[in-house]
Amino acid sequence: ATAAEYFFKVGAEGKRMRPTVLLLLASALTDVTTGGVDAALKARADCVSIDHAPAHVVPGDTRRRQQRLAEITELIHVASLLHDDVLDSAATRRGLRALNLEVGNKLAILAGDFLLARASVTLASLRNTEVIELLSRVLEHLVTGEVMQMTAKADRLVSFDHYFKKTYLKTASLIANSAKAIVLLGGHDNDTAELAYNYEKHLGL
Repeated sequence: ATAAEYFFKVGAEGKRMRPTVLLLLASALTDVTTGGVDAALKARADCVSIDHAPAHVVPGDTRRRQQRLAEITELIHVASLLHDDVLDSAATRRGLRALNLEVGNKLAILAGDFLLARASVTLASLRNTEVIELLSRVLEHLVTGEVMQMTAKADRLVSFDHYFKKTYLKTASLIANSAKAIVLLGGHDNDTAELAYNYEKHLGL
């Protein structure tokens, strides 16, 4: 668990761009005008409060489910960094020694696996099969993108088509599908979800 927490410590947590963008998207699509002042104040409080419930506990309201999704996205992202650093024999990450140098490759890989396991438990707690499918597809994309990068021949490395596909799989898929999931958890229609997906896909690329 200590190894898995390595990049969540104060000073090592990075920009947290993905969860920030996702929660901003959730807030932008939340209608707080219908419930009056009390509803607006509650929505604002929910935005800054911390959810201390265990990962397997089903969130009680929409905002909590969206917060969980943002956390899942960051867990998946950090897990992918831990695995990438082993594959690339990286020396540093976020201004620190890479975890694989601190604890060895085996424990670094297990730390990434642990984060993915916690993300999976939390994802299951959302009780939404479409959202579970979206984030499961992201995990497949991460592996496929890494294999594309590792096995590409020289002529493919100079191909823009290859570059964009690999970058979508390794980077953009996570934020794009997470954005779609955030919108669906908010109870919005598929057209809105697709708009969010396309916006974040281009941001990720």
